[in-house]
Amino acid sequence: MRWGLFGLRELGLFGLGFCGLTALGGCVAYSPPDLADPPAAASAEPPIAICYEPDQDVVSRVTPADCRGRVVTEEEAEALADARARRHRAQIIGDRQSRPDDKVEIRTAGSGFYINSQGQVLTGFHVVARCAAVTVSTITGGRTPAHVVVSDYGLDLAVLQTKARPKSFARFNPAPDRDRSLTGSVVGYPALGAATIVPSRTPVEAWPAQLTSGGTEFSVEGRIRAGHSGSPVLDQSGRVIGLIRSKVDAVTTYRETGQVVEDVAQAVTNETIFRFLAPQHVSHVTQARGPELSDDEILERASAFAARVECWN
Repeated sequence: MRWGLFGLRELGLFGLGFCGLTALGGCVAYSPPDLADPPAAASAEPPIAICYEPDQDVVSRVTPADCRGRVVTEEEAEALADARARRHRAQIIGDRQSRPDDKVEIRTAGSGFYINSQGQVLTGFHVVARCAAVTVSTITGGRTPAHVVVSDYGLDLAVLQTKARPKSFARFNPAPDRDRSLTGSVVGYPALGAATIVPSRTPVEAWPAQLTSGGTEFSVEGRIRAGHSGSPVLDQSGRVIGLIRSKVDAVTTYRETGQVVEDVAQAVTNETIFRFLAPQHVSHVTQARGPELSDDEILERASAFAARVECWN
């Protein structure tokens, strides 16, 4: 049955209106059938909330009763989603950087040293720049993956995070003697024509008072070689007084100044290292200079925290 023109029901072949012609003729009164009762009003939809489940680290829209975490606002949900995305990106980058695969090999290697018990290694920025992956090797802990957590191109410093928990780590001398030159040691993994797999000690003469590069570095004289970058410079008690940055280019220096410079390197000062570490909340330990140690004692103690930093490409 349909509604016809003017709102009247169409009843049949000749039926019209409420009193219309039937198929047999004549006029009859017509009462339209009762309309069905209108459907009952739908019950109100339960409210929907934005729920954050910290155990699963997910945000979803559910009823408050079904929320297994806590109800959050739209703004909080967006912030949580952004934070989750950042964590995932950081994890992907870290995994790529710390996991060598069959297509890469060690192309270059430098040095570094553990600075706390949390497995963090201090090294030079250029040692780990442009690496597809980074690993750290020690004579006591073998090889372990590492990734950069803090770095500064200008200061040429970087901190690596490893899963190692070293039994020993370096102590920094908070106030190296600046009144005179210091007899010291550099303990690291220099390249001596072949891969160096054990640390060695190189005797040096250091001048912490002769600051260069705007006060961030000082000069060190000794047989510093490729691979020494990132090594600690130690005083006679085995405390760190700086970090080897680079060897002075003798040819360029002579060309520009006319001076002959041999076996001179630049080291980053402790003060610069402290300023680099402090804002990043990277822990380190300072300890005043102690009693002098023999050369063998310095090498033995430093070998426990010295590390070979390997760049894979």
